[in-house]
Amino acid sequence: MINDRPVSMNRVIAIEATMDEMKSQHEATHQMLQDVLTRLGPVPTRDVQDPLLTHSAHHSPAPSIPASSASRKKVSLKPSFPPEFSGDRASGKAFLTSCRTYICLCPEVFEDDSTKIVWAMSYMKSGRANRWATRRIRARSENWPPPLPRLAGLRR
Repeated sequence: MINDRPVSMNRVIAIEATMDEMKSQHEATHQMLQDVLTRLGPVPTRDVQDPLLTHSAHHSPAPSIPASSASRKKVSLKPSFPPEFSGDRASGKAFLTSCRTYICLCPEVFEDDSTKIVWAMSYMKSGRANRWATRRIRARSENWPPPLPRLAGLRR
C-alpha cells in the first residue's frame, strides 16, 4: 500500500521555487540563443513555438527574468579555426565556409577585409594554395599597399 503521509508545505514551496528558477534559466538560455541566431544572419523561419513557453502561457503569465539571472554569466563563443587548405577544389567550399563562420562569430577580431583575407591565407600551408598565398604575401611585403584580391573575388 502507498504511504499516505501529508506532504509538507515547505517541500511544495521549495519545489515551486526550483521550478521557477529552472524556467528563468531556460528563458535566459533561449534569449541568448536567439541573440546568437540574430548575429549569424537570416534563417528561413518556421512557425515553431517553444513548448515550455507555450505550456506556461496557458497556465500563468510568464514571470519576467530578473536582471541578475539573465546577466549572471557572459557566454563567450570559441569557434574552431578553419582547417589547413592545400588548394584542393573538393575542399575549397568547406574551407571558405569555415573561414566565414569564424569571421561571423568573431567580427571584433578583424579590422577590415584585408585582415580577413590575410588571416584566411595563413591557413594555406601546402600545395597550390600555399604557392598562391606565398606569392601574394611576398607581393604585399614588396609593394605596400598590397594588391590583394577583393573578398568577393575569393568566393569564385
